[in-house]
Amino acid sequence: MNAPDLPDAEPGSRAPAGHPHPGAAHVTAAPGTVEKQQPRVTNRARSALLAREATIMVAVYVVYSMIRNHAPNRVGAANAHSRDILNVEKALGLDIEHGINHFFAQHTAAITVANYMYATLFLPSAIFVLAWLWRRSSAQYVVHRSVLVVMTMFALVSYWIFPAAPPRLLPGGGYIDTVVAFETWGRSAADSGHGVSNEYAAMPSMHFGWALWCGLAVFTVSKVRWQKVLAIAFPSVTLVVIIATGNHFLFDAIAGAAVYCVSYAVVRVVRRLSVREPVEELPVAA
Repeated sequence: MNAPDLPDAEPGSRAPAGHPHPGAAHVTAAPGTVEKQQPRVTNRARSALLAREATIMVAVYVVYSMIRNHAPNRVGAANAHSRDILNVEKALGLDIEHGINHFFAQHTAAITVANYMYATLFLPSAIFVLAWLWRRSSAQYVVHRSVLVVMTMFALVSYWIFPAAPPRLLPGGGYIDTVVAFETWGRSAADSGHGVSNEYAAMPSMHFGWALWCGLAVFTVSKVRWQKVLAIAFPSVTLVVIIATGNHFLFDAIAGAAVYCVSYAVVRVVRRLSVREPVEELPVAA
């Protein structure tokens, strides 16, 4: 039970020596205790949530890589699908890959940068944006993280049922494999099986899909102009890179964008229909 309220002492009065005011310990000690303990509780809870989220995302990527790289290696079907894609692009006047690929191949510095961008930015960019969202807004983090997971799962289904060769591996296509031609580090035409990566999982382009996800996540959350500019530039540059290096057709990128849009719509609908309470903001570390 709480100690009963005591009348205020008259001005100038003092408590008897050795008999401190009964409420003194409650008034002076408790706030200090709360101030010292609360940050530790907050940081502990936030660290646990961060560890859980990191574990989930690592598991998703490992599963994605394993399933993608062990999708049926149907080279004949993959080449046939890519020829169909190219024929549709030609009919629509959208077959821009050959010209862009050969243009960049004439500029060693530009194509070298493009090769390394393609080989290195795919995963780190997504990790960076996830960490940035975590710091900015937990509610937005949950939405965009869910979109990333859903679109990745959709892509896996496509890789199994619709294998497609990249332009640089299409027989008779006339495209330049820039990694081989310029001897830069990255995926090569020689690695066309289940080594580093399944080379016949090009539709949809998750290089562009994930870059688009990064750009839109930052653009919708940030209020800083230069960050919004970078958010627009990153998927735009990525689109040029995947075509210049001969790794994707334009339609692969369009499919990647479509997967993003469908995934975002699915996540929003599911969240709207969910009976759970709205997601609360995670405690922000001091």
